[in-house]
Amino acid sequence: MATLYDLDPQTRELLTLDTFLKQITVKEFVEGLTADHTIQESNGRTAAINPKPYIRTFEASLEALGRISAELNSREQKIQYDARQADAAHQRTVAATAAQCHDLTNQFSDLDLLVSEVASTTTSLGEAVDLVSRQRNRAASSQFIIKCYISFLENDPSVVESMRTGSFEDQRQCAITVRQLLKIARKINNIPRAAVARENIEKYAEMVERELLKTFDKAYRSADMNSMKAVAGILTDFNGGVSVIQIFVNQHDFFIMKDKLLHESVIEDDNLWQKLCDPSCENPPFDTATKELLEEIRATVKKESLIIKRVFPHPDSVLRVFLQRLFAQTIQQRIELILSHAKSISTLAYLRTLQNAHSEIGALVEDLKAILKPDLDTGGGLSMLLDQNMQDLFVPYIENRQYIETEKRNLQELGGAMLARFNNYHLSRKTTKNHKLLNKLGTVTGRERWAKNK
Repeated sequence: MATLYDLDPQTRELLTLDTFLKQITVKEFVEGLTADHTIQESNGRTAAINPKPYIRTFEASLEALGRISAELNSREQKIQYDARQADAAHQRTVAATAAQCHDLTNQFSDLDLLVSEVASTTTSLGEAVDLVSRQRNRAASSQFIIKCYISFLENDPSVVESMRTGSFEDQRQCAITVRQLLKIARKINNIPRAAVARENIEKYAEMVERELLKTFDKAYRSADMNSMKAVAGILTDFNGGVSVIQIFVNQHDFFIMKDKLLHESVIEDDNLWQKLCDPSCENPPFDTATKELLEEIRATVKKESLIIKRVFPHPDSVLRVFLQRLFAQTIQQRIELILSHAKSISTLAYLRTLQNAHSEIGALVEDLKAILKPDLDTGGGLSMLLDQNMQDLFVPYIENRQYIETEKRNLQELGGAMLARFNNYHLSRKTTKNHKLLNKLGTVTGRERWAKNK
């Protein structure tokens, strides 16, 4: 029987595993086996088929294919066995890994519990350390306060004086210390010379406040915003900032010049008051000097609000005092002045001035709200204050039916004036007619007398 080695090299190459891995078709495989078995005659025609070469080739090919099939089956069984072994090993590995993960999870839980216990212990220890630290600081502060009190008892304030003449931070600490000494001195009455110590502390506190106010005023005059801010903070810690707010408001240039703004000569505008007294004048004007004053108030509040915001720790408190001073002093006195003058001229001038003043000040209030609203009036307290100040400004002129009675009196005066003009007109016409009639009668009598004499 023919073997694989009896075949030609081309057929042996065809009967290998690599050939079938190339996805060769059956037709291509058979054509490859029988490619060299066709016998050509000398004239070029195909001779009769000789079956023997085909049979030997197919027998040898079948034997080779059998060996390839057996080899593949052996490989497949080996691979399947290896796969089963690998799968079993994988299952064992997964089981062992799961057990390790479970153990690791248990260890992590134990470690987390231990860390929590340690953290709890550390927190308690930290709280204890903070408590001890606060107690230590309180004890040191108490010791320092007692030392300062004894120094004032002996009339020797050198302990706090060194802080007062130091930096702004030292001055802040000095102010806080003096404030605490004042509280203690007012409570202690059962030790010798306690009254002396209290008097010394009070005098020193007054001196500290006075010197700080001088420093603030000097910084204000020189426009030193940083120093103003530092001193304002110190005085806020010392007494709530009441004194520094008062000195800032009272010494403001706007209020210092109020006498000039409220001088009576500014209302001597005869043309204005003639228009206000004229019932036929529509939309009578408002006092020019008062309008200029309101415009200056707008500009002043816009400028000073920026300074107050930058200097004071609580700017809304300062603005409350500043705005109340504007309404209670400057605006109220000006309104009283022009209304008093208008009332002395006529009731109509008084009512028109009152209405114009209400409109102008209402516009001022709305403008001030717009200026303060973005940054300084976040809670709406300053807007409420402005509304209340405007209401309080006009209450004296409208309470107890006062405004209604004034309107009635004005109508009576206007009606009386119109009736008086009406009566005067008719009386003048009646007098004129009587004179004409008497003239006519005199002319007729004269003619009759002339005719009789003739």
